[in-house]
Amino acid sequence: MKPVKPFKASLRYKLIENKLLKERDNFIANRIDETLGDRETGILFIGAYHDVIPKLPQDIEIKEVKKTEKVKEYQKLLSNLRRDKEHFKRLTEYLISPVTLD
Repeated sequence: MKPVKPFKASLRYKLIENKLLKERDNFIANRIDETLGDRETGILFIGAYHDVIPKLPQDIEIKEVKKTEKVKEYQKLLSNLRRDKEHFKRLTEYLISPVTLD
């Protein structure tokens, strides 16, 4: 296989990646709205770069087990070799700490 084909495919995906993520988020939010009945509880495990919560109806109560902003911040620091090691350590401790629903 020519090395150009994988590069083209990767480039093509990068160009539509955000659009695909938004479409998935809309689909997920719609499915939750359609299938979650009154007084039912649902659990959604999803990556930090999804943005489903704002797309859910107002009457659905949301409890995040870990703050999305902190997960994203951790991921950015993880890919940065010159990261702030103390801040990275604090975020790591937060992410591995027990989950509590207050």
